[in-house]
Amino acid sequence: MKKQSQLGFNLTAGVSLVIFLMLAYGVLFHQTWIHTFDQYFGHAVRRFISPGLSTFMIHFTKFGNFTSLLGFTVGAGLILFLVRRIKAALFLLINGVLLAGPVNVLVKHFINRPRPTLPHMVTVHSSSFPSGHSMSIMLIAGSLILIANRLLKSATTKLIVGILLAIIILGIGISRIYVGVHFASDVLGGWSLGFVTLAISRYCFNRFGGGIA
Repeated sequence: MKKQSQLGFNLTAGVSLVIFLMLAYGVLFHQTWIHTFDQYFGHAVRRFISPGLSTFMIHFTKFGNFTSLLGFTVGAGLILFLVRRIKAALFLLINGVLLAGPVNVLVKHFINRPRPTLPHMVTVHSSSFPSGHSMSIMLIAGSLILIANRLLKSATTKLIVGILLAIIILGIGISRIYVGVHFASDVLGGWSLGFVTLAISRYCFNRFGGGIA
């Protein structure tokens, strides 16, 4: 079962890498299919715009801001340190603090995609591809899912934690499209790059650090 799980994780990482490279190519060379993809999913998300939902999305998307995620990651890392799960704490902190931001900034600088011209419901200062919020939440929540699967004993509890964190990953990405600051391809690019980075980090920890727990 463990080998099947590892195979599935590696396969997902490989597919994520392919998706990211395809999206990066499409954005860099202004492919028609990227425009079609963004239009379709952008309309699918924003068709539900309403004052109440907009208020919720504006507040919810702020959970993916750098300061919010930094505070959450450091707090969760501290808890892991206190319960003597040092490797798990380092895994989370390295992914959330040392990898998420720098990797995203580097790729953003290289791609340099302008933001959508829609009205922005929140303030943004960087370029568009890939979504930093989507990449960061994938790395941090993904790290927590891996840690939970190693530390928790109950299969039911693991499932509940995984579902809740997956909902947050999905919700943060959708919120970035809703508030008008990202194209759908930015969000998918952030998720896919985040998962690839997570897979590389996990491999390094397992190969050179004795695992994440």
